[in-house]
Amino acid sequence: MAPIVLYSTRRTPAGRAVELTAKMIGVDLDVQYIDLTKKEQLTPEFLKMNPMHTVPTVNDNGVPLYDSHAIIIYLVAKYAKDDSLYPTKDLVKQANINAMLHFESGVLFARLRWILEPVFYWGQTEVPQEKIDSVLKAYELLEATLKTGGTDYLVGSTITLADISVSTSLSTLNALFPADATKYPTVLAYLKRLEQTMPNYKEINTDRANEALLLYNQKLGKV
Repeated sequence: MAPIVLYSTRRTPAGRAVELTAKMIGVDLDVQYIDLTKKEQLTPEFLKMNPMHTVPTVNDNGVPLYDSHAIIIYLVAKYAKDDSLYPTKDLVKQANINAMLHFESGVLFARLRWILEPVFYWGQTEVPQEKIDSVLKAYELLEATLKTGGTDYLVGSTITLADISVSTSLSTLNALFPADATKYPTVLAYLKRLEQTMPNYKEINTDRANEALLLYNQKLGKV
């Protein structure tokens, strides 16, 4: 059976979540980075797989799937040796993981995209303060969530898909807008814990978040 093909970009948090999940469960990916500025996501071949022309998109031996959250749940359900990353029988834990997946897409990534898309693609050279304030509010929400949970990870004492997904957008946000250790100590401790315990974290999260930071600064004329 051929490896699953992943169409993505290096910096997108969503694609990185798929890469991290595959690494965690030992699934080989044929990663193909596409250039959104050249509209490679709008080719007839790509649109046939994903009419929404978003990344990441995967093709699992003729089965195309898109949306990172849908993809990582599918990968774990089909290929993982157990359900520790996304439980199938513990419905309460599964629901809590789902809640954090929605937090990643609806809060963390949404606010990151709100900032980066105009800078990366539309020529914006200044970021309004209200957008930066929205990132700080997201840190505040996550700080409260981590404190209330009282565990090392978002949902329980081990890494789940919630951590994998949240880590990608969070690491990029923190690279661009570093969280204040006096205000968000639990968030920073959580990021440090992930860096130390999540396989391939530095390569897929830290290094690529720094790539996003470099491009961000270049677009804003800071370097």
